[in-house]
Amino acid sequence: MYKTKRKLIDITGPVGTCHLGVARNARVSDAVLHSTWNVQGHRSRYFHALYDRIQAGQVPLDSHGSDMVLWRHSENDNKSCFSSSKTWEQIRNRKATVFWSDRMRAWGVQQSCVLCVEIDETWDHVFFACPYSFTVWERVTNRLSGARTDPDWTSTLQFVSVNSLQIMDKILLKMAFQSCIYHLWKERNERWHHTGFQTVDQLYRIIDKAVRNRITSLRYKADHKLTSLMW
Repeated sequence: MYKTKRKLIDITGPVGTCHLGVARNARVSDAVLHSTWNVQGHRSRYFHALYDRIQAGQVPLDSHGSDMVLWRHSENDNKSCFSSSKTWEQIRNRKATVFWSDRMRAWGVQQSCVLCVEIDETWDHVFFACPYSFTVWERVTNRLSGARTDPDWTSTLQFVSVNSLQIMDKILLKMAFQSCIYHLWKERNERWHHTGFQTVDQLYRIIDKAVRNRITSLRYKADHKLTSLMW
């Protein structure tokens, strides 16, 4: 397996790839010719060290094995297994905890659920005791989970993490779970700020499209063996 770490364009910048004679949208195979690296730059005053490093690297050949699809767990950690928590850490926008976090609840002020008008909104209520959120979650996963769909957060998390589904169904379930959590919370926030209101059917279609687009993207990459030129 030819393991990659960083995109070439991230090292050289948008113009840097031109000095190495590599197109910005090139694949690793595009930088190989007759079983050797086809990279320029040894006479340029730019990127001498990078050029030498490329030449010293193993050339990706069919005889070295097939490409492998890896899931990114962190900046320099790619693994063959999927992790919902690691994926969430990669796509989330991190912000500092505000000083007033949870103060309203500590003062005894209850916040109602904007999805179903339940008097007291809690995490367990939103995921998925709320009739609105549970209906969305059930529609998204009914073909995978069947009668095992549960409104209890702990039971749902347990099922998503450990189940007897086939490997592809396991991945699909986790993708659906991530997308459902994201879009339900987004809908909740938009209602609080009066910027939108999606019905169950509308939100279901949004989540379904998001999952389908992700599957299509992964299938396209697998079919064409696309991989970035990274180090």
